[in-house]
Amino acid sequence: MQRGNHIHSTLALLILLVIAGGCQPNTDPAPDDTAYFPLQTGDYWIYQVTQENYSLTGGATTTAYQVQEKIGSSFTRSGQVFFQVEESTRTSEKGNWQINAIRTVFKSLSEVVSQENNVPTRSLVFPISTNTSWNSNTYNALPDSLPLRYENISRPFAVNKLAFDHAVSVVGPSDSTLIGLTKYQRVYALSVGLVYRENTALAYCQSTPDCIGKGVIASGSRQKWALLSSNRLP
Repeated sequence: MQRGNHIHSTLALLILLVIAGGCQPNTDPAPDDTAYFPLQTGDYWIYQVTQENYSLTGGATTTAYQVQEKIGSSFTRSGQVFFQVEESTRTSEKGNWQINAIRTVFKSLSEVVSQENNVPTRSLVFPISTNTSWNSNTYNALPDSLPLRYENISRPFAVNKLAFDHAVSVVGPSDSTLIGLTKYQRVYALSVGLVYRENTALAYCQSTPDCIGKGVIASGSRQKWALLSSNRLP
């Protein structure tokens, strides 16, 4: 009998261990939020840009070109590492790059700040959460911006022929009415960086009864960036 009791006790212990093991919390490390905005000297990103401009008199015009953002160098000031980002454009894939802007960017555990023409703006704020929102003009004298916030956190995202398993969107207040449409969106992929951006500001026709409420664009613009290539791509 003692041997039988011992066997039963051993089996019961094994069952409890299996159950306890199945109830253990997930100990996988949480992703580093700052990895959505990687910064390292030599990194580059090339985007296909589509620019649409609208007017009632001139109609719609569409321009396509490419933009390259490349981290050329870095320096340290007061213990903080700053990266110099060179922005270049070209009219086609075979054209020569022409630098049209240089800015500095730094990243900390709490935010990403970009400075161009001595105007610092907050691009991202950490932690990444649906409860996080911020004013991009906190560190400059410009009027407060409409609050930016996160949505679609760690969701798949596809652009062109590229697909990313973990991406997050930064959005501003979008407004779609009978009068106009506004949209602000930035999409960042984990360990890659910015993969898509859009700025839209359209005003719909209000001048005649025939166009009111029909979404006829009277003026405005829409610009989209879509990632083509990067040294950050797997």
